[in-house]
Amino acid sequence: MGSEPALIAAVDRIESDERGEPLAVLVLDDGQQLVVPLAILPKGTRRGSVLRLRWEPDPATERERRERIRSLQQRLFGPEPGTEQG
Repeated sequence: MGSEPALIAAVDRIESDERGEPLAVLVLDDGQQLVVPLAILPKGTRRGSVLRLRWEPDPATERERRERIRSLQQRLFGPEPGTEQG
């Protein structure tokens, strides 16, 4: 687990979006900012918390989304050339 790529971020501040939902503004070590819903962060996260961010692939969700897009494209534009049945 220690060799997996990760980013370190500190919670700079907590803000609210236009609906009043709390957002955390994370500052990465290189100064970039990432704004995420506070609700997706670990319970107890507050200003000054330091988080290790890990990215992991989600092949099942990716397949589902690609299939939804393919289906929508077929409905909008018809079948791809060469895949028509007949």
